[in-house]
Amino acid sequence: MSTYATSEAALLTAVQASGSGDVFSATNSSRGDFRILNNEGVTQAAVLMQAARSEFGDNLGQGRGTHGKRQQRHQIAIVVFQARGQADDGTSYQALQATTDSLIAYLDTYPRLNDAANVKRAEVTEASEPRIKRDSAWIFQTVLVEVLTETAPVLAEGPH
Repeated sequence: MSTYATSEAALLTAVQASGSGDVFSATNSSRGDFRILNNEGVTQAAVLMQAARSEFGDNLGQGRGTHGKRQQRHQIAIVVFQARGQADDGTSYQALQATTDSLIAYLDTYPRLNDAANVKRAEVTEASEPRIKRDSAWIFQTVLVEVLTETAPVLAEGPH
């Protein structure tokens, strides 16, 4: 059983708790639903999505033994958006950087996503450069989070 969905849900919960819960909420953060960018009053947003293939094995933890448990490594992207609105791009750019930096600092303090089920480690591994499209109302930056999980599957043997 893959732990990707539960890892992504736990990461979204952490994102929504960042900034004392004042920055991201159900109105402006989601798992894969970019329609939140169209919600009334949204000037900042975060959308989580799978960033790379998941890996499965029993020795993914840099040599750490698993004692029969199954490990999974997931790459989850948090795409952080900042509305350009009527402000100049410099103001929006600085707001995006401040939001992204604050989110990364918050996630660094919860390396197990607040003790989410099966999460052994969640680590921010990369933040992309801010991106802007001239015909878009948004600038955005991607934060990549690697989540390592561990489960104890129930093994069955014999005829099926």
